[in-house]
Amino acid sequence: MISKTEILERDILRVFRYACRQDRLDIAEFMLAALEKLDGEHARSTVRNRPLIDSYRDLIEPRDS
Repeated sequence: MISKTEILERDILRVFRYACRQDRLDIAEFMLAALEKLDGEHARSTVRNRPLIDSYRDLIEPRDS
């Protein structure tokens, strides 16, 4: 079962991606900070399927025009 925190992280990741597409880097930075805060509050056994890691990957991959 997905926890409420995991749902929140996924929603924040969605907003992060939308802010990036809209070139609202100020909002994207705020969303990234929120993901970092949530990620730091609990230990994870795997790196996969973590919204914070997904957001970092989005930052290093080239955007489509």
